[in-house]
Amino acid sequence: MSEVLRSDIPHIPDLVDDRGPARYFHGRRKILNNFNDLLSRAVTVYGRTTMLIQGAPGAGKTALLEELAIDAMERKWDVFQINLDDLYNPVHMAQTLGKPYVSRKKTSIKADAKLVATEHIKEVAGDSSVSQVLENLNPDQGVLLILDEAQRIVHFSDSQHKVSVMATLDNLHNGNINNPIILLAAGLGPTEEAFRTLGVSRFKAGCFVELGALGQGSARAVIHDWIRKEGSAKGEADGWIDAIVEKTHGWPQHISAYGDAAAKQIQRDHGEMTSAGLEVVYRLGAERREAYYKQRAKGISRKERSSLANLIDTIPLGDGLDREEFETALSQEYDSEKAKSLFNKAVERGILHSQDEIYIIPIPSMRNWLVSNYARERVEISQTTRVYPELHG
Repeated sequence: MSEVLRSDIPHIPDLVDDRGPARYFHGRRKILNNFNDLLSRAVTVYGRTTMLIQGAPGAGKTALLEELAIDAMERKWDVFQINLDDLYNPVHMAQTLGKPYVSRKKTSIKADAKLVATEHIKEVAGDSSVSQVLENLNPDQGVLLILDEAQRIVHFSDSQHKVSVMATLDNLHNGNINNPIILLAAGLGPTEEAFRTLGVSRFKAGCFVELGALGQGSARAVIHDWIRKEGSAKGEADGWIDAIVEKTHGWPQHISAYGDAAAKQIQRDHGEMTSAGLEVVYRLGAERREAYYKQRAKGISRKERSSLANLIDTIPLGDGLDREEFETALSQEYDSEKAKSLFNKAVERGILHSQDEIYIIPIPSMRNWLVSNYARERVEISQTTRVYPELHG
């Protein structure tokens, strides 16, 4: 049964800080350990490479990047947030790194009886490529380059800068730069494929992460911090924590949405955790979840949502399909190109997420939202129920 959504909770603002660094961070220990091992091994050429964190929107990629950056800085590494221009433009990369970019103007005189001309020739000394800029850094100083929203590199696949970007990525990924440098990238579902189109065909073991939900213990720890540290809750909190964690499915965006609502409600109730207050948290959390799902589905038409919902409804909960199976099923309603386009759009928008090449909807409640609102038979039943409410108690 779907939750009833109400917008009658004026004492809790709609604004939720659910992007960027996490207010309270727990979990991801295996990833953190792998990364710290990578930092240790980066003093050798074999440890210098690319680490990619891939996940659906709201999986906590940017928050994880922040924690990894903190770990690197604690180990005295220099950390720089880079952008797309830095991958092909040595001037931009030098500016990002805070390094001087040397440009020399050479004047030569051509003279004959009638003409004296000045020719300006631009020379770049030692840093005519991005890789050369990086080569000129201190060879004893570890450098972490962070590229967020890395799925955008796909735009280089048919760009005039493709060759330059491929050279930069190849040198970073394969440790060809004579400095301890690691590229840490994070992006949405198509990011690994985007790297592949630019020549990065394989990541080292432990250097490719498909980010999903938090474990129950980590989710409980985050909700605990929201309730205790933010809400200043009094008394026994386990009941509230367990109840809220169940609603979040371990999804970081949901944990932030419910945790923020819980903290604000507890503050309003002067540190008390009441059953009425918990109902308010349920309602507001459900509203925030639905708003998140609608945002994820933006750009996917109602008919396309219906097609996805009908297909998902035939798949047992927890199971998924590979890319070919999705495209084949969708091609029963659309031509081949449209079926591929819809599948790609669903991945890009975070509706579908890959787990070992099998695509699923990563959050059970998002699956329920899509199916209950857009699967044809369920929608028809729901509409019938709404037309004759007096017949259904």
